[in-house]
Amino acid sequence: MVFSGLTFQRVVLRAVLALLAGSCLRAQPAELAGTMPEDYLPDLKRILATAMNRSPLVMAPLFEMELRDIYRMRDRAARLPSLRGDLNYGSTEVSESGNSSTRSRDQGFFYNLGLGQALFHWGALKNQSAISRINQLIAAKSYEKAYRELAVLLRQSYLTLIVQQAKLRQGREALRIQGESLAVMRERLALGGVSSAEVAGAELAKREADLEIAKLDADLISARRTFARLAGIGELPEDALPTDIPRPAFSAALATAMTATLLRDHAGSTLEAEIYDLRIQEAMKRYDIAKVGLLPKFNLGAGYSLENNTTVNGNAVGQRAVARQTVNVSANWNIFDGFATRAAKLEAKLAQRSMAARREAELQELLETVQALERQLKLDVEQLELVEIRRGMAVETRRRAEEEATFGTLPKGDIERARVGILLADAKALEARAALLARWSQFVALATDDPVLNSLSVRHAREKK
Repeated sequence: MVFSGLTFQRVVLRAVLALLAGSCLRAQPAELAGTMPEDYLPDLKRILATAMNRSPLVMAPLFEMELRDIYRMRDRAARLPSLRGDLNYGSTEVSESGNSSTRSRDQGFFYNLGLGQALFHWGALKNQSAISRINQLIAAKSYEKAYRELAVLLRQSYLTLIVQQAKLRQGREALRIQGESLAVMRERLALGGVSSAEVAGAELAKREADLEIAKLDADLISARRTFARLAGIGELPEDALPTDIPRPAFSAALATAMTATLLRDHAGSTLEAEIYDLRIQEAMKRYDIAKVGLLPKFNLGAGYSLENNTTVNGNAVGQRAVARQTVNVSANWNIFDGFATRAAKLEAKLAQRSMAARREAELQELLETVQALERQLKLDVEQLELVEIRRGMAVETRRRAEEEATFGTLPKGDIERARVGILLADAKALEARAALLARWSQFVALATDDPVLNSLSVRHAREKK
């Protein structure tokens, strides 16, 4: 089976991602199963799968991976044999200067073929190929990191959209009740039960409420469009959003264990650490290349040619075709380059120290962020408990209002207001659940390998078959 260059690069790209699948699975506790936002909201899981290749936030890393495949192919070429040739067909006429009677004409097909092979470059070519491989891995891991960050962003945005829609639903219901109350006030105004000033105040409040609802609606439309663009989907209509978020389960012991594991290896198993480790390896390889810059490089060559040869014997001029075969070992020696090699060595060493320092600083910041997220998660759980209690109280208030209404001791408006109170409590509960799930998503992404990367690697492994 013959592959085109682009198809071959895609096969290699998918093979790299499949190879990284094992590392994606290494640090995930079994207890993580079923705890992520997409486990509670199935539509979100499909959106994350679509965003894998369509989101504008991952297109640049995807192109970078393909580009690094091309660069690796280019750098490996220096270690492979090269074949070159010169071919020509023509007519050649020669004569002795000042003697036009001595003239020779020859025509034919002539060629020159040469074979070259790098023989010994003190490991420089091998290290250059290794650098290409390292950059290929960096590009693949950078894509994983970009997709992981995109998944966290989409989860948070999706949860926020659900909360916004719940608030809009509660606001519309409150506005409907407010409109009914205003209609009652206008009837009472006709009977002299209320003053025109009270009605005017109620009308102003209704207009303000109308404006707030219109703003909420406009904000929700804009947020849905932004989300759809980031996810790489066509659109996200309002009725496609869930009306509820199941109450999430949270294990403080699991969060503590994940933080302890991260602290134990100083975040050495994270994508951030792996990318920095690869960049440090790249700098070391560049130093190894630079330190042999002033050593002789040996190459093997072979050639075969058929060329026109001119001879002069007295007053006679002749031409004939000559076949030539050559085999040689050559050495190229850059003896002094104006301290360029020394500068390259110093640059590589400095890059190595710089990457090591940046790695330490970023991993320390990551550890502090994870510990802060763990503390905030416990506060989110407490907030959720309080909100659920408030919601239970609102449900009980409405139940009592309905009981009293059956005896005619409570106006219908109070029952409607109790119903709005439940909607408000529901919105608060959704907000608390969304906050807990969003923070948990961010915590898992930093503390261990995000489960969303499993679907990424499994998908590419499947396509590779």
